[in-house]
Amino acid sequence: MTSMPPGQQVTAVDPFTPSQRYYWRIALELRLRKSNSDAFQDFFSTVMGLLHGDDFVRVRPYGVLGDKGCDGYLQSNGQLFQCYGALAGELKQVAPLTNKMTDDFAKALKNLSAIMKEWHMVHNIADGLPVEAVTTMNTLKGANPTLTFGFIGIEGFSDRVFHLQPFQIESLLGPAASDTDATNFDNAALRDLVQHLLIETDAIDFEPQDLRPVPVNKLNYNNLPNHWKQLIAGGWKNAHLVGQYFDRHPDPLTGERIAKRFKDRYDYLKAQHLSPGDIMVSLYELVTGIGNVPPQKQVAAQSLLAFLFENCDIFEREPAAPVTQ
Repeated sequence: MTSMPPGQQVTAVDPFTPSQRYYWRIALELRLRKSNSDAFQDFFSTVMGLLHGDDFVRVRPYGVLGDKGCDGYLQSNGQLFQCYGALAGELKQVAPLTNKMTDDFAKALKNLSAIMKEWHMVHNIADGLPVEAVTTMNTLKGANPTLTFGFIGIEGFSDRVFHLQPFQIESLLGPAASDTDATNFDNAALRDLVQHLLIETDAIDFEPQDLRPVPVNKLNYNNLPNHWKQLIAGGWKNAHLVGQYFDRHPDPLTGERIAKRFKDRYDYLKAQHLSPGDIMVSLYELVTGIGNVPPQKQVAAQSLLAFLFENCDIFEREPAAPVTQ
């Protein structure tokens, strides 16, 4: 056995390409937003089963016996999980979440205290938890100092997914486009996406849009999450192909019509006070629709979003610096 020289460390090799990471992260966000209630619990249990094997015990209620306040259990460390899957990943009211936390923990403490060492609330709420959820958790901690408590949100979910093998992630989220797919840009896939969007624009009042280049720092100025920055930046190499497609389209205003659709959607989402990441999820879904997206359409959607981000008024332009005399 050969020992490592002093001061040297083994660097772990990332099993994923950058494009796999951002495509799968986006697919995960979409999947979590579409999973609520029992579907969310089932998805979480599937991920945990793949990650931990038989160490994770999938739990479901049996008639009047219920689930005793437990939606899943990790035997090796006594972690007990309770799931809260909000519809579309949006929390409309605070009380249902905090009441569920209090009630489900009370059930678990009454029925499962002999095996419970940790209690975790798993959720799909995308735009942040209310402070009431944090204070409720702290109250539970204070009353039960021998137990460990925590939340598992989208970031924690993502961390667990990316500890799986690539083939396991593909079984959950579908294939991710590769660098080869990006190199072999598929005009037919772009045509299908554009046609899908044009159908939706027919009923929209239309005025030509000012399609113009935007500052290169627009990506950073809008404070997008890293995986969305990477998606947009990765799409720039094919964005010119989208521009060429619009230039050759039989309807010369196709690009402007698509820009109008996106600008209207962006303004609506911004008015809901959604975060930049949540807005990008909605715009991406506007392009791709629902369900697993094949690699060719992932590349086409990425390139279309990059083109629109670069050439029309979705997201904000950094204000020009004042002119000094």
